[in-house]
Amino acid sequence: MSKRKRILLTLSSVVAMICVYGWFFGIATAMVLEARYFGWKAPVLKKTPVELADSSISSTPVRKLAFSGYEFEVPWEVDDEKTKVVGKMEVITFRSGNAMLVSNQASKEFVNLVLKSGFDRDGFQKIYGKEALQSDYAMHQLMLQSTPDKVTLFTPKGEAVSRLMMLVMKGIAIPAPADTGLFSIRSQEFRGFQYGDPQKRPARIIVDLLGDDGGIEFNMGQKKDGSGPAITQAELNRLIQSTRKVPVQLSGTEREERPPQKAVATTALRN
Repeated sequence: MSKRKRILLTLSSVVAMICVYGWFFGIATAMVLEARYFGWKAPVLKKTPVELADSSISSTPVRKLAFSGYEFEVPWEVDDEKTKVVGKMEVITFRSGNAMLVSNQASKEFVNLVLKSGFDRDGFQKIYGKEALQSDYAMHQLMLQSTPDKVTLFTPKGEAVSRLMMLVMKGIAIPAPADTGLFSIRSQEFRGFQYGDPQKRPARIIVDLLGDDGGIEFNMGQKKDGSGPAITQAELNRLIQSTRKVPVQLSGTEREERPPQKAVATTALRN
């Protein structure tokens, strides 16, 4: 066989292989490349929740606060004059210069939002099962566990599309502080997530505590320039472990001083 014929035969074999690959994997390849592109543009999409390494709880004197049916303790001195309710949220200002925005959400609020974003309930259940639709925590867990590498050449087309949609949802919904750390947290009454690592002193740290009948979010802001005291994980753990649901009639803006209590550290768990 002449050299020219060998070259032509080789080229025709390569073209045939490309055609076969494109027939079977063309769409899959495009989806894989798109998922990897998402991960390159937004590295936070590669993150999944990890357990907290620090389970210590601050023993600093605390203040018990109440908001919209929830009660919690803060180990920071509250500036009552600057603390106020804004709509359905409360802005709690501390004398350190830091502040915290508190808000709550109804049961399955996030589940309903996801379903309204283009997911069909029956199709969603076929791919992800019913568990993610049972609570906001389960839906957040599913979303936060989604990463670009879970879209592969062998992922069924329908599932790949849904995983890409979940990645897009994650890119939109995940708070910016997650760039510095993403953690699973748990207390006696709630499970949830912490976005932001106090050791890296992000400008914001967000704590989401989710229960079967709703949840509460603490969005904390601090100065990055070091001019004020930094929020510590032990202080966050005090907030997390002390939060509990109370009858609505007992909530509101009532506040009372509370002496220091000896707290037992609770290790954060991840399902």
